[in-house]
Amino acid sequence: MKLAVEMANIGDGSPEAVIRYCKDLGIEGISAGWSGVRGFQDKGYVEASEVKALRAQIEDAGLEFASMVAWLPLTIIAGDAEAKRLFDGLRKSMEAMAEAGPDTLVAFAPVRTDTPWDQLVSFYGQFMDLAEQGAIRVATHTHGILNNYEALTRLMEGAPSPYNGLCYCSGNIWHGHGEGMYDVTRKLGDKIFFVHIRNVKTGMGEKEFWLHEGDVDIPRVLQVLKEIGYDGFVRSEHLPTDRYRDHVPAVSGVSDVGSAWSTGYLRAIM
Repeated sequence: MKLAVEMANIGDGSPEAVIRYCKDLGIEGISAGWSGVRGFQDKGYVEASEVKALRAQIEDAGLEFASMVAWLPLTIIAGDAEAKRLFDGLRKSMEAMAEAGPDTLVAFAPVRTDTPWDQLVSFYGQFMDLAEQGAIRVATHTHGILNNYEALTRLMEGAPSPYNGLCYCSGNIWHGHGEGMYDVTRKLGDKIFFVHIRNVKTGMGEKEFWLHEGDVDIPRVLQVLKEIGYDGFVRSEHLPTDRYRDHVPAVSGVSDVGSAWSTGYLRAIM
C-alpha cells in the first residue's frame, strides 16, 4: 500500500506546493479533483491538455498521479436538459482522463436519502459505459445511503462492470456496519479501488478524531486490506486539525498538519 494526499487539501493547493510537501514526507501519490484543474470552473469539464500537464509535473517529480476526484452533482440523474448538459461534461472529462491518465476516478455519487434508486442505477449504467470506453476505474466513495454492503453490491450489480468499484472510507463503513465492517471489507475484496482512512465514533457523525482515538480499529482495517491483497493508495482525511471550514487558500493548508501526523501513524502500521 502507498500513501497519497489530495492536492486541494495541502498548502495553497498548487502542484508545486503539494509536490514539495509529498517529497518532504515521503508520500508517494497525489490525487487531484476535477474542480481544481484549470478551465473546469468555466467549462464544466477538464481538458486532456491540462490533465497531461499536471500528470507530467507530478511524475517528473518522481511521484505518482494516484487518482482524480469528482463530486457528481445531484441533478445529473434527473433526466432533463440540465442533466444532459452535465452528463456531456462528464463524458468530456472521462475522455480527457482516458487520453491523459490516471486510470482511477474517485467519484462521490449523486445520492441523498431520497434519491430514486432506478434513476441512480440508470445513470450508473451510462457512467460505466464511459468508464469501459476509457478503461477508467470508477471508485464510488462509500457515503450516505452507500455506506453499507447491501447498497454497494446492489449498485454494482445494477450496473455490472469490471470498472465499477469503490473508494472505501473506513469511517462511513463503520457507520454502516459497526464491528461488522472488518468482515465487510473482506467481502468487498477486489472491488476496492482506493482507500480513505479516518476514524469516527458511533452517533457522532462527521466529527473528526485522530486515527487512534475513534471506534474504528485502524491497524485492523489495514491488516484486512493487506490480507485481501489491496496494494493501492491510502489517503487519510477528516483529522482534528483539518481546516475545511475556515481555510483561506494561499494562507494555510486544509490538512497540512493532519496529513503529516497521519503519514507517520499509517507508515508505522503499514
